[in-house]
Amino acid sequence: MIKELINETLRPSGKWSIKRLSAFTSFWIAVLYAFAPLVTTFKVHEFVFVGLLTYSATAIGLTVWSKKIEK
Repeated sequence: MIKELINETLRPSGKWSIKRLSAFTSFWIAVLYAFAPLVTTFKVHEFVFVGLLTYSATAIGLTVWSKKIEK
Protein backbone atom coordinates (compact mmCIF):
# COMPACT_ATOMS: atom_id res chain seq x y z
CA MET A 1 0.00 0.00 0.00
CA ILE A 2 2.80 2.45 0.87
CA LYS A 3 4.66 1.55 -2.32
CA GLU A 4 1.55 2.30 -4.40
CA LEU A 5 1.06 5.63 -2.62
CA ILE A 6 4.66 6.65 -3.26
CA ASN A 7 4.51 5.58 -6.90
CA GLU A 8 1.23 7.43 -7.53
CA THR A 9 2.29 10.57 -5.67
CA LEU A 10 5.97 10.98 -6.49
CA ARG A 11 6.15 9.13 -9.83
CA PRO A 12 3.02 10.16 -11.75
CA SER A 13 4.30 9.21 -15.21
CA GLY A 14 6.77 6.51 -14.24
CA LYS A 15 9.61 8.99 -13.68
CA TRP A 16 10.47 10.73 -10.42
CA SER A 17 9.05 14.23 -10.25
CA ILE A 18 11.69 16.48 -8.69
CA LYS A 19 9.14 19.11 -7.66
CA ARG A 20 6.92 16.59 -5.92
CA LEU A 21 9.88 14.89 -4.31
CA SER A 22 11.28 18.18 -3.00
CA ALA A 23 7.88 19.26 -1.65
CA PHE A 24 7.42 15.93 0.12
CA THR A 25 10.94 16.00 1.56
CA SER A 26 10.89 19.63 2.72
CA PHE A 27 7.53 19.15 4.44
CA TRP A 28 8.73 16.17 6.47
CA ILE A 29 12.02 17.89 7.29
CA ALA A 30 10.00 20.85 8.61
CA VAL A 31 7.92 18.52 10.78
CA LEU A 32 11.02 16.81 12.17
CA TYR A 33 12.68 20.19 12.73
CA ALA A 34 9.67 21.46 14.70
CA PHE A 35 9.56 18.40 16.94
CA ALA A 36 13.33 18.11 17.47
CA PRO A 37 13.25 19.98 20.85
CA LEU A 38 11.12 17.18 22.29
CA VAL A 39 14.02 14.77 21.91
CA THR A 40 17.14 16.95 22.23
CA THR A 41 18.15 20.34 23.52
CA PHE A 42 17.77 22.13 20.24
CA LYS A 43 16.53 25.63 19.49
CA VAL A 44 14.09 25.92 16.61
CA HIS A 45 14.34 29.08 14.53
CA GLU A 46 11.01 30.20 13.16
CA PHE A 47 12.40 31.49 9.86
CA VAL A 48 13.87 28.05 9.05
CA PHE A 49 10.57 26.30 9.78
CA VAL A 50 8.53 28.82 7.79
CA GLY A 51 11.06 28.69 4.96
CA LEU A 52 10.80 24.92 4.68
CA LEU A 53 6.99 25.05 4.65
CA THR A 54 7.04 27.89 2.11
CA TYR A 55 9.35 25.91 -0.15
CA SER A 56 7.06 22.91 0.12
CA ALA A 57 3.97 24.97 -0.74
CA THR A 58 5.77 26.67 -3.64
CA ALA A 59 6.88 23.35 -5.13
CA ILE A 60 3.32 22.01 -4.95
CA GLY A 61 1.97 25.25 -6.43
CA LEU A 62 4.43 25.08 -9.33
CA THR A 63 3.38 21.51 -10.04
CA VAL A 64 -0.30 22.47 -10.13
CA TRP A 65 0.41 25.59 -12.19
CA SER A 66 2.44 23.68 -14.80
CA LYS A 67 -0.38 21.15 -15.17
CA LYS A 68 -2.88 23.97 -15.68
CA ILE A 69 -0.69 25.60 -18.35
CA GLU A 70 -0.33 22.29 -20.24
CA LYS A 71 -4.12 22.01 -20.56
